[in-house]
Amino acid sequence: MVHLKKLNEDNWLEVSNLSVTQEQKEVFPIPNVYWLGISRYEEHTTLFAIMLDDSNIGLIGMGYDEDGVSGFLNPLMIDERYQGKGYAKEAMRLAVDYLKTELGVSEIHIGHRKSNVAAGKLYESMGFAIVGEDEQDYFRCLSL
Repeated sequence: MVHLKKLNEDNWLEVSNLSVTQEQKEVFPIPNVYWLGISRYEEHTTLFAIMLDDSNIGLIGMGYDEDGVSGFLNPLMIDERYQGKGYAKEAMRLAVDYLKTELGVSEIHIGHRKSNVAAGKLYESMGFAIVGEDEQDYFRCLSL
């Protein structure tokens, strides 16, 4: 069963060592350990380990967006050994529920590289609509 567990002193190191495929690193090469730093000192993201029963299989971050009212999701990653099994979608469902019930947001923002077609399909399947773009990224929003 997939569930989320806040990153803490017991799981951060294992989660920081999870990795996507080499092909995915070419699209977005930022390792998990980067998100640990940025979550504390820049974006104030709450990071969660994505768990499959007792195993760490990924990382997801969320919090209030810059406006202090809406929510955001960033990052989302599933270790290469667990991809293609629907775990990212289940983690997204749990994150959306957390943002809605715990933070009380009415919309959630997420961005992704245009070249990351798999992410685009996932976000679209969950109702995230494109609301903007720049040269390399799409910006999406889900109204709750």
